[in-house]
Amino acid sequence: MIPTTRRNRVGAALVLLAVVLFVVPAFFPVQPTLVHDTRDTVPGDPEMIREEGYGIVAYENLSERGQELYERTLENGGEYRISQGEGAPDFAYPTDAERRAAFRNDSSERPGGIVIERPEDDAGLPPAGERAFGPPREGETEEERRERALRYDAMQTRMEQPPLGSPPQLLRLAAALFAVISLGVGGYLLSSK
Repeated sequence: MIPTTRRNRVGAALVLLAVVLFVVPAFFPVQPTLVHDTRDTVPGDPEMIREEGYGIVAYENLSERGQELYERTLENGGEYRISQGEGAPDFAYPTDAERRAAFRNDSSERPGGIVIERPEDDAGLPPAGERAFGPPREGETEEERRERALRYDAMQTRMEQPPLGSPPQLLRLAAALFAVISLGVGGYLLSSK
């Protein structure tokens, strides 16, 4: 059996630890991440793309960082997340509130939406994430339609909180769980005789 004074000290230390574990995460909030997503498809040919509010940028006109992020997104199955401050100047990273505001205002502009025109010879690039869109144009073969579709690749960029399974979120959850356990054990030790 633990002596009462030692039990009280251990209980007080556990309660104090619980308070610290509850308070400290409030001073270090989880930082939003920048998301690059190429899983969307383009709405049609270049005229239709512009009508839908997307800007078209040639791959060669992207900055070196923009090209790198585009390639990594394609290599990662269509979604790539990075820390805030590591984005490319080529891309806008709207928040959820900014995207909702544009949607509510029926704006033709797509915040964070961009279409990348791939070069004719894209042998060094990962495969585009696009599916063939629309019916073939008059006199166009199925292969030509497919090539046209793979020439334009839609990418959505945005700023959002990391998913719940990400390391920063799991660390906060673990701290809260340990704080609850510490508070329970410490309270039990202080209240029992």
